[in-house]
Amino acid sequence: MLREVKKFVSVFSLVAIFVLTFAQSAFANDQPVQLISANLYTYKFGYVGFSGKVEVSNSSPQKNVTIHYTPGNGQWYDTNASYEGPTDAGHEAWNFAISTNSIENTHPELVNAQTIQFAIKYEFNGQTYWDNNNGRNYSVSRYTESSTILGKPNVLRAYDELIQDTFRGAVYVKNAGYSKQVKIKYTTDNWATTKEGDATYSMPANSDDSVEAWHFTFHNIAPSVSQIKYAISYTVNGQTYWDNNYGHNYTVNR
Repeated sequence: MLREVKKFVSVFSLVAIFVLTFAQSAFANDQPVQLISANLYTYKFGYVGFSGKVEVSNSSPQKNVTIHYTPGNGQWYDTNASYEGPTDAGHEAWNFAISTNSIENTHPELVNAQTIQFAIKYEFNGQTYWDNNNGRNYSVSRYTESSTILGKPNVLRAYDELIQDTFRGAVYVKNAGYSKQVKIKYTTDNWATTKEGDATYSMPANSDDSVEAWHFTFHNIAPSVSQIKYAISYTVNGQTYWDNNYGHNYTVNR
């Protein structure tokens, strides 16, 4: 699940400037909406996908989260995000996913997209807020088979699996410094005991090297273990950041 818009014709530049200016003013005093992550990816079968996750404040039971994006063809499009679940007592995660992998080919604009630029619109109680990356919009670029960007978090799980005697997975981290350490703290007995192991650098996760992919593999997991719970720590520049699934830890089943 590893996963760009730099030029506008003049009329769309004006639209973009309006959106950015409005978004920045609405976003200045609070942060009711923030990008968690986004990916632009291609699969070996040739279809292209654009997906991601957003965190919003739980300010109203009625709300809309919309991704406003352009694939660099001079046009802007909207796609709705869907509620995923709470992140903490006052915030929620919403996700979005569109692709060319459909019989109807509902998103032909993605077919030749090398870069997607986007911003996030959050509406509730008659108010509209934007996260547009502080006036720059977000940009994700196709890189080999996939590329990813991170918004709010510094570290984020990419995937995990427990197969036979092996527990393995991948982690995304912001490239905040040359020297860094990524560790997995996990339990096979619901935290009665714990183990800790290192993840190792795999490759850049996008074309500008702003995000890295790290992988971990732990062998000799007993056949009797049907579930592993874990959290991820990332230490860089003297600071340690955690991804513990918003306090719930991650769970992977055999």
